[in-house]
Amino acid sequence: MRLALTAALTALLCVSAAQAGEWRAERVDTPARVTAIETVDGKPYVNAGGLWYLIGYAERGAALTFVERAPRAKQPEGALPDGRVAIGTRDISRAWLSEPTTRYDHGILGDNIEAGALTIETRDGKLHSVRLKDDAVFEDLEPRIADLDGDGRDEVIVVKSYLKRGSALAIIGLRKGRDLGRYEIVAETPPLGGPHRWLNPAGIADFTGDGKPDIALVRQPHVIGELELWSFSEGRLRKVASLPSAANHIAGTRALAMSAVADFNGDAIADLALPSLDRSHIRIVTFAAQAREIASVALPDKAVTNLAVVAKISGPPPVAVGLSDGSLMLIRND
Repeated sequence: MRLALTAALTALLCVSAAQAGEWRAERVDTPARVTAIETVDGKPYVNAGGLWYLIGYAERGAALTFVERAPRAKQPEGALPDGRVAIGTRDISRAWLSEPTTRYDHGILGDNIEAGALTIETRDGKLHSVRLKDDAVFEDLEPRIADLDGDGRDEVIVVKSYLKRGSALAIIGLRKGRDLGRYEIVAETPPLGGPHRWLNPAGIADFTGDGKPDIALVRQPHVIGELELWSFSEGRLRKVASLPSAANHIAGTRALAMSAVADFNGDAIADLALPSLDRSHIRIVTFAAQAREIASVALPDKAVTNLAVVAKISGPPPVAVGLSDGSLMLIRND
């Protein structure tokens, strides 16, 4: 009886392991060298040989479909030249970085032009500006829009860099109390403590399963690589978890989305995929219950592009990434 029970349990474990599968890297055929990956309106696009292709997923794996160009919102007048417009779904219609300035000499995003202000367009068509003093810039390319405190109104999340004290994550929202209707910085993380120290947001989602959005960021992704999770409540930002050895940017480039958010382990809670600090692996991590690694997938070369989630009918969604040898890899688990 005991032998039969043991055999049955062993068989059940083997079936469960087979169903769970393992995360692995799979090379995808492309018509030319891959130089960029962008996600626009939730759809992943890859640039190969200067042409854009939509990445799809079929029964046999990933497939590329040629498109004329990856769609992108038109730049408003006065916007940061290489910035992008963020689209909101609640009271904020759009937001973009504006008032270009050269007062900060860091150049971590490829040039010395940063933004001196953030422009917000609300659903009623009104424009609002949040202008920084001369001691700081917005060292970012695209603001992020999310309702962080659950009040039905959006906040804007952006990287603010002090010329002498380094970067901080800034939350911009409606002013409370007097002067309602005015947007301002309502909270920010402590600056990193010195010039040319930068951080890069990695994702905004309910990573802990408490029903509230959290903000994942990588502190100094080029040299420190600390993955941190921050929550915003009662007008304050609080760090709730961290993990070492993460990267989501390469110095001097404009690829700020070297991370992907999805439910990778099937627990209905958002997880995060991003490169290791040396960009030799794709790490998949969860913050539910406790911060930990779900998987670490070795790459044949270093990750150099944004990551993108590729839609799939069932099971964990694959993640696309371009490597330094020009190849396109799909991180998948079937």
